[in-house]
Amino acid sequence: MCNFCACAFIVIGVIFSTDIRSYMGVTSYGYFITDEIPTGICQIYYGTTCKMYLSNKSVFIPPNLSLDELEERLRSAYGVIKESKDMNPNCRIYALPSLCYSTLPICRTPERTNLLYFANRAAYKERKYKKNISVEFPVGTENKLVHSVQKRFLEKNQKERKLVLKRKSSQSFDDAFNGEISSHYPPTKDTENLRRICREECELVENELCQKEYAIAKRHPVIGQKLPLEECARLPRDSDCSHLGIEVDVDASQSCYWKDGSSYRGTLATSVSGKKCLRWSWLMKDLSDYPELVGQNYCRNPGGIEEKPWCFVDDNSFNKVIEPCNIPRCTDNVWLYLFMAFTILTSLILTYAALVTIRRRRRTEMTSIQHINTPNADKNIYGNSQINSSVEMSRMNNGSGSGPSSIFLSNAERGPLLKIPHYSLHDVEFVEELGEGAFGKVYKGQLTTLGGEKTFVAIKALKEDASYKTQQDFKREIELISDLKHDNIVCILGVVLNKEPFCMLFEYMSNGDLHEFLISNSPQENKSLTQLEFLKISVQISEGMEYLSGHHYVHRDLAARNCLVGENLMVKISDFGLSRDIYSSDYYRVQSKSLLPVRWMPSESILYGKFTTESDVWSFGVVLWEIYSYGMQPYYGHNNQEVINLVRSRQLLTCPEACPSAVYSLMIECWHEQSIRRPSFMEITRRLKTWYEGQQQLTTLTSKVSHISK
Repeated sequence: MCNFCACAFIVIGVIFSTDIRSYMGVTSYGYFITDEIPTGICQIYYGTTCKMYLSNKSVFIPPNLSLDELEERLRSAYGVIKESKDMNPNCRIYALPSLCYSTLPICRTPERTNLLYFANRAAYKERKYKKNISVEFPVGTENKLVHSVQKRFLEKNQKERKLVLKRKSSQSFDDAFNGEISSHYPPTKDTENLRRICREECELVENELCQKEYAIAKRHPVIGQKLPLEECARLPRDSDCSHLGIEVDVDASQSCYWKDGSSYRGTLATSVSGKKCLRWSWLMKDLSDYPELVGQNYCRNPGGIEEKPWCFVDDNSFNKVIEPCNIPRCTDNVWLYLFMAFTILTSLILTYAALVTIRRRRRTEMTSIQHINTPNADKNIYGNSQINSSVEMSRMNNGSGSGPSSIFLSNAERGPLLKIPHYSLHDVEFVEELGEGAFGKVYKGQLTTLGGEKTFVAIKALKEDASYKTQQDFKREIELISDLKHDNIVCILGVVLNKEPFCMLFEYMSNGDLHEFLISNSPQENKSLTQLEFLKISVQISEGMEYLSGHHYVHRDLAARNCLVGENLMVKISDFGLSRDIYSSDYYRVQSKSLLPVRWMPSESILYGKFTTESDVWSFGVVLWEIYSYGMQPYYGHNNQEVINLVRSRQLLTCPEACPSAVYSLMIECWHEQSIRRPSFMEITRRLKTWYEGQQQLTTLTSKVSHISK
């Protein structure tokens, strides 16, 4: 076989070396490509990126590409993945094999595939000659050699077909042969006899284990738009496939569980009532944080949120509910069990006594939320801004649905909220009302943690008559901001979902929003801020926005009113009108009737409702202007329609009196008409930090000189 292949390649190479090159493109591998028929060929992999998986294996090279080009694209894509902050550690191990096997599938029979390629090319050339198409070929020795190669190839294939047919006598002649090796011509990725990624593992990665990461990768300009990532639904179901290394985490020998059952890996798949457990991925969209749930419906206790293993089941009304599983607890011996029971019972009695004492004390001190005597508050701290509230409310009031319990008391919806601390209303004391946002009223409160410590919090409460649309938006905001962890982002501390009013608990910032802070420290109040303080505020907001943009979030309503100030001039971004770009196709469109904060928006957002990271950069430039003008309203003295006309005609805000020229130049860059020409938040942060450090050194030097002169 090999000797025959080698001879065939030499003969065809000699034949094609003269005439065929005039109408066929020749790649760096010595095989030929026509404009009329897209083709591919098998070649030994010699690269380094996929060496662990493809070393010394024959891989399929698609039409009009070389192995070197594909290797460079793989290297760039894997570099992006290694540096990505969006990649969950449980997904990272499958990224490289998935890229390698998708881009360079392994050829099962490379010699016969390539021989088929060249033999059919020779036949194709002969047919072109007979039809007198554009190029004339000399008749003689060359054609005899071509026919000789093709004849030998076909005779050998006939013998192989007969052998295959004997082994598979129940099948038809063509079906039996095609089951051994594809006879399609020309060979392509869809018709070639290739070892592709196992469909079951591909679907587990795309739909369960790495749902978010896979969605980002498909749309990424260096990954999905440069490399042919597999469409899992189109892969054949083949036992001879390339494995990614995914193993369903199951131990059939486990018949009991320890502690709370979070380590249980048995195969029981029925609840205590005898109902069949549902597949976890049907109810928990992203399982990257719980790989033990991938590809199964067995009883588990992810995150240890329950006392024992459980699962989702259908009740009689077709709702998805949580039910515990009838699995016994493990124990080494009876005496250990009795000792543990005695210890637990004693602890429970003491704990119960302590709780009774604490509750009695709280009942005498706790103020009822329904009868709280709160002052009127004009400031809209922690709630949506007045403008944004109008935007959100106009959208939410369109929906109608059942009460809030329809989304929060249904156990099926608890999956995405597992990572957020849960508290009860007994743990929260409402102190005063701060304002009202899109979801309901916002309060200052005091939270008592499990350790007994008390801390002030801001409480966003969901109004009791909220529509179903508002409930869904409330839940979606919890899911989005639960992953945000940064020093300059107001982080969620927990939720109250066991009883109405449902609440989100946030860090409390003692100095209110940045807009009010700037006004109260302005020259009109006989105060002022130093250049160092201006830059400190600006750097913190820029760092927070760099974090958001790096995690593919679009704020949509960045303004001084939506930044909060704490002790020691700590500034944090709040009031997210967030849009996750992997779910919104890179931008978010609002209804034409919505009231928009046009004084902070670029023309593409005003005219087309397009919100991107670049539109956030424009808004940041306006925030810088607010900071250096001590909270003055942008385009003050003009109504909204006039502001729109000013923005469209490129009449930009003028430089504030206290603003250095370098900072104003940065504002101008943020307001560039072409969004692609605006600086990134990484670049903005770098510049502001440089200026801040320089101002620090200048302030220190001035202080020393002043001290020496005294």
